[in-house]
Amino acid sequence: MDKTVLFPLIVSAILLASRSPREVFILSFLPALTFFPAYFNVKVVSGVPELYFWSAALVPILASWAMKGFDGYDYHWMDLFIFAYVFAIFFAQWSNSTYKISQKILFNNVMGICVPYMLVRSYAVDRKALISLIRAMTVVGAVVAFFNAIEFRMFVNHFDEHLRRLWPTYVVWDTGMVMSRWGFKRALGPFSHPIVAGYVFALIAPLAIWCYNQGHYPTKRKGQIIVGLNVLGMLVSISRAPIIGFILGLAVIYYGWNKNRAAILTVVSIVGAILLMVIVPKFIDYISVTRATATTEAQRNVAYRKEMWEAYSEVVMERPYAGWGRFSVPSVKGMKSIDAEYLGVALASGVIALFFYLVFLFGMLIRMILYAQKTAWDDPWGRLAWCLIAGWVCAIFSQGTVYSGAQSVQYLYMLAGIGQILILTRPRETAPEAQESVPARFGFARII
Repeated sequence: MDKTVLFPLIVSAILLASRSPREVFILSFLPALTFFPAYFNVKVVSGVPELYFWSAALVPILASWAMKGFDGYDYHWMDLFIFAYVFAIFFAQWSNSTYKISQKILFNNVMGICVPYMLVRSYAVDRKALISLIRAMTVVGAVVAFFNAIEFRMFVNHFDEHLRRLWPTYVVWDTGMVMSRWGFKRALGPFSHPIVAGYVFALIAPLAIWCYNQGHYPTKRKGQIIVGLNVLGMLVSISRAPIIGFILGLAVIYYGWNKNRAAILTVVSIVGAILLMVIVPKFIDYISVTRATATTEAQRNVAYRKEMWEAYSEVVMERPYAGWGRFSVPSVKGMKSIDAEYLGVALASGVIALFFYLVFLFGMLIRMILYAQKTAWDDPWGRLAWCLIAGWVCAIFSQGTVYSGAQSVQYLYMLAGIGQILILTRPRETAPEAQESVPARFGFARII
């Protein structure tokens, strides 16, 4: 039954016979990416890396795009840092292990990072296609969130357990792994870990808010349900970093969508400066503990991360350029979990790979802010840019305390592709629904 991984490949190939690659990307790749856990795979041909549900769906789409000469894609200098990051990981892994292992990692990174980013850049240039893509992301997110809410209360992960019973071999993630908090299961759904689940929904939920505000759902009621489910999907993960990052994102959206941005920025700066004077000393006292002296679970988690950064920063400097490789990072003081993406990249692939990644993250953030600041407060594409910035702020914040894995990688780079479209292209086409629909009467504050 492990050959079921190839089912999305067959679906994509059949759909390509009658539909455009852009439509197949939405109809086949997005569901395969979002509904199926990323740890189920199958070895099709010896010497070729394993396929996952999402990568199987992508193979025919990529082949069709390549036969058309990569139509629609225009290179930009920011792309260089994405490609450099992927190849820095490849060479770092090669220097720490074998070519076979590094080749597999290169294949998965190209398929999971470069291809989704480039396809979005290619397929969603006209605004009608862009709206369809964003709306599809929020709809599949809402479907997953509905079942995650069931998992949160009933402890049953429908995305994993039924598929696992059919699988003929051992799957790395144990279905018996139940992470709970406050008497509820931390829902992970198809996303491998509750942290990743919360992180993915924190990226998607701002896009759902934009779609609702611009009237891109069939009815307001359906739009409210989709927005609510995406927010609920984040909450039932009970992951603090993504939730805090999402709240920061809401503040970004409120600022960007407000007519009086200058006044808000002034007030926030004054209040923020006062709060920092009060909070920082208390925060320093709060984190000035060890895991042995911590009094609460939250304080132990903070102490763990502080000790982790201190201990593993020294490990990074032992091999700063090529790192230790993905599977050979030494364990220090029994801390086997590297709960920070930036530290994880530096440990596995070195500071050069981390440099490329940080340039990509902060370079995109700065460019999106510069674009959004030039737009009017009620410009629909400017508002979309602020929602992308909200997700991006959450991503940068969250990755300081959690790892970025599973489907969060593809979603982050697809959002980067959307950001590049806004920055680099002017609207070629206005979606009919955008012309006919009336923007929601309720403002941002009413939605929240």
